[in-house]
Amino acid sequence: MATEGTQRSGATEPGDRHRAPMQLGSIDLNLLVPLQALLEERSVSRAAERMFMSQPALSAALSRLRRHFNDELLIRSGNAYVLSSLGAELLDEVHSATGVLSRLFGTQAEFRPSESHREFRLVCSDYIAAIFGAPLARAVARAAPHTQLRFEHMQDQVVDNAPESLRDIDGLVLPHGYFEHAEHLDLFIDAWTCIVAAPQDGADAPALTVDALGERPWAVTYSGRTAVTSATRQLLTLGLSPRTEVVTRNFLTLPDMVAGTDRVAFVPGSLATRFATRADVVVVESPLRLPEIRHAFWWSASHDEDAGHRWLRTQVAAVAAEMRAGS
Repeated sequence: MATEGTQRSGATEPGDRHRAPMQLGSIDLNLLVPLQALLEERSVSRAAERMFMSQPALSAALSRLRRHFNDELLIRSGNAYVLSSLGAELLDEVHSATGVLSRLFGTQAEFRPSESHREFRLVCSDYIAAIFGAPLARAVARAAPHTQLRFEHMQDQVVDNAPESLRDIDGLVLPHGYFEHAEHLDLFIDAWTCIVAAPQDGADAPALTVDALGERPWAVTYSGRTAVTSATRQLLTLGLSPRTEVVTRNFLTLPDMVAGTDRVAFVPGSLATRFATRADVVVVESPLRLPEIRHAFWWSASHDEDAGHRWLRTQVAAVAAEMRAGS
């Protein structure tokens, strides 16, 4: 029987691996949940504890998975185990697969929030998770205490392949302007503002000018087509070329990238209010008049008749209405 650290000489290298279509009937779907637990826990013992299974039983499942994929999946590294290159690749795919199956078998003609154990998958930026996701999670937990909200970070392929990619998730929160051919609920409107380092002498930060935006280095969030491009486009029309010095994945890290430097960053106004309490950065008005950020909740029309999804949309709409009323 193979164990966590076993190395088989017959395993293929990642470059030799290719995928062939398989008949669903030939696949043991009972291995999907153990696969997810093993990839996430990176340990047979922890995965077995999580699944309330014996270690020998889960070791047997790992052996079957290794034979199926012709790969170790878990590799010993010192006193711990790490994922093989295929294991790391499978981790994202297994999340999608379990989400699809959960929605498939969780779909019911009638949705009972107080009884449901359904997982809802939402894709959004860290900024949206903090500003909108947190109150949504509270509302969902009150009404459906056994459900789970999974917030996943924005990925280019989700946006690039929409609306088809929306079939695999329950919703995407993204401003208008990236695609329009999908069902959506308008949520709230935000505006761009800027943050810069606080002057060390305690004086007020000088107002930003258009020329200063062109001269100072920028810190920006990375997300391909979903990056902050409106300010960049406007500067280019004025003959100025912004210089990006730092690229970060998260809006919430921008203050740390700006503090103590001459960098400037564009951030949504509702998030900037949270940064205003920091002593090392200050919020300043953008010298550019930029389009509003009109956030919306997007979903696939294939979810329209799903009772659970309809219930989720009512929660989304209610939380958005509360945010608009409080703004």
